[in-house]
Amino acid sequence: MSKDRFILLDADASRPSRTPPPPSLLVKAEAADTEGRFTLLEGGSGHPVPSYDRERCDVFVHVLEGELVVDRDGVAHRLTPGMCALLPRGVSHRVHDPSATPVRALYLVAPGAREEFLRAPVPGEAPTRRGGAAEGSGDPDRFLVLERGQARPGRVAMPPAFCVKARTEDTEGRFSLLEVVVAQDIPRHVHHAADEAIYVLEGELAVEYDGRVHTAAEGQFVLLPHGVPHALRPGSTPPPRVLQISAPGGWERFVEATVEASAEVGVGGGLDAAALNRVAAPHGITYEE
Repeated sequence: MSKDRFILLDADASRPSRTPPPPSLLVKAEAADTEGRFTLLEGGSGHPVPSYDRERCDVFVHVLEGELVVDRDGVAHRLTPGMCALLPRGVSHRVHDPSATPVRALYLVAPGAREEFLRAPVPGEAPTRRGGAAEGSGDPDRFLVLERGQARPGRVAMPPAFCVKARTEDTEGRFSLLEVVVAQDIPRHVHHAADEAIYVLEGELAVEYDGRVHTAAEGQFVLLPHGVPHALRPGSTPPPRVLQISAPGGWERFVEATVEASAEVGVGGGLDAAALNRVAAPHGITYEE
């Protein structure tokens, strides 16, 4: 059942696995947890991220602490806390830790394929260039690096609480990823097709799921499977700041539609569920009225 796929994982905790990850990696969500949609890993200092043309999966990197460098096409991109990068499948790159400073980063692999993420290249497996980096058949235009606070451009201007880091079209539909400040209550609703996953960056988030209210604090991870009602609300002051993943993508498109209909759906600082449903229906979401 989808309900059984709910996860609330503590900071510094890892999902049980038949194949234990390297000691410097925490598994926040396995492919089996997400029906193959994605794998989410949290890596510490010393974790060797393979340099390889992954033909099957995109990798999204978000730096939490320390510094990483992404080498791509002869350019070294320095990633500091709050910065992120989308490493598309089939596009060569190298990720490395340039200093002795402790590093902590999130790696979202989509579709979920931890083995593909960790697999090192086999000598002679692909043609090489630029110092041995392999070059595959991916789209280099999908390679992205975003500064802290920088958002991907969209159809409409987003409120300050929403910062789009990866759009549906950026990931070929695999996922959307937003940095969100949850400043108001989100009423009970159901995602009929997409899983929703949340990593708490700051503060505390209250999650209502299956008749219980759970508190997710900094460093904790929540997986909300499709088909099961849930609600969210701020559990701290200032309100929590989170990374919000939708897999498959589409979440930012719903937020854009809601912004366009803000005069209709907003009531007294809250949300009108009936009006919201008229906006949400095309996006596979239903709010309880």
